[in-house]
Amino acid sequence: MYQRSRVRNLDAALDMNPQSKLPATLTRRSFLTTSTAVALGSATAAPLGRAQTKDRPESGSHEVMRELYHSFSTEQRKAVCFDWGYRVDIEYNRNPLHFADPNGVLLRSHMANAWKITPQLLASDFYSGQQRALVLEVMKTVLAPGWTEKLKQQAEDDYGGAWGEDQAIAFFGKPDEEHFQCLVTGFHLTLRAGSGHNTSSAFGGGIAHGHQPSGFFEQTGHPDNIWWYQSKLANAVYGLLDEKQRSQARVKDQVPCGVTDSAVMADLDRQLRNPTPKEIARVDALLRKTLDRTTVRPGIERDDRREAEIRFRGPKGPFPGLPIAGMGREQREAVDQMLAGFLEPYREEYRSQVMRCLQKQGGIEACSIAFYEQFDMGADGEWDVWRVEGPAFVWFFRGAPHVHLWIHVADDPAAPVSSYFG
Repeated sequence: MYQRSRVRNLDAALDMNPQSKLPATLTRRSFLTTSTAVALGSATAAPLGRAQTKDRPESGSHEVMRELYHSFSTEQRKAVCFDWGYRVDIEYNRNPLHFADPNGVLLRSHMANAWKITPQLLASDFYSGQQRALVLEVMKTVLAPGWTEKLKQQAEDDYGGAWGEDQAIAFFGKPDEEHFQCLVTGFHLTLRAGSGHNTSSAFGGGIAHGHQPSGFFEQTGHPDNIWWYQSKLANAVYGLLDEKQRSQARVKDQVPCGVTDSAVMADLDRQLRNPTPKEIARVDALLRKTLDRTTVRPGIERDDRREAEIRFRGPKGPFPGLPIAGMGREQREAVDQMLAGFLEPYREEYRSQVMRCLQKQGGIEACSIAFYEQFDMGADGEWDVWRVEGPAFVWFFRGAPHVHLWIHVADDPAAPVSSYFG
């Protein structure tokens, strides 16, 4: 299905993302034994706007979070600051209401592709201009240089308004406690700063991204999508597989999506392969009537048709697709190049968290890679939906009708998580 001439080696994959800072060559050994920051480029922070006069550590520090936390009034702190173990029951839509419930889900470990963790929006008068600027600085302690600006642009592309009009924050723990974390949420965003190095989960919990710069039904090829380079790297791996491996890597099962109705999914699959304006309008209306907004939480039955089903399967799996452990040397180097590309948007501290967690659960060798046959946009043979999964590692990319990216990595399959398709 995928033409070998499209991606024959890693150089081709890098050509697809000319802005990438990845090196032309990256062996498995060098990837695992050298600093990821060296592999991906300098982790030196870009200038920090209003904080340029302060000597802030570039990464891994709670200093900016502390400054933001201590800037809050009593009213603000009551609205957006919670204990580390705060549990809630959630009444959901994109403006969820949560209520304290000792038997509910951990709010700090919750994630969604589109939500507001607190009702107060960053752009509102609830926050000062100085506080809004500090939120961006908090993000810069997580994201590699240039990526905070990319996420701001993504938010404006997708929401159609200025940054802050659809974003909200929450704090968990206190600056003088062992655990202290800030969550930034919004349309196509769950991002965490803070406690992760001393928790079982990389990033301190699951994170989510997305982008639809050319519309809800993106144009084939995903022009200007900031995350599509990751799919190019995954497709580069597929391009190096032999026919037997490709057959095992391809998954015929229904793509995990916000719709669990198989008839609607088959209809959407047909539309995506040969899109027309009339069909797009019809299927779009159908989608909005059939979305499954079940909150995935501990205790509910597993359903791999749900996009938000990113709970870990543990060491026994099974994992969909092709086991990476059985790949040859050139294919494995492509996998390592892909993994390095996955981590490119984040600072060294967070890359190291991912690698630490991954190695504790058997490394990338314990994972499989799957390419879903459904949702081949434009029937161009370039896989739009794929998944890399291991005992406590999920990197799920749904690139149709637009991009959603779900990331959940831990050193223990029992790490807490709840999730929701927004």
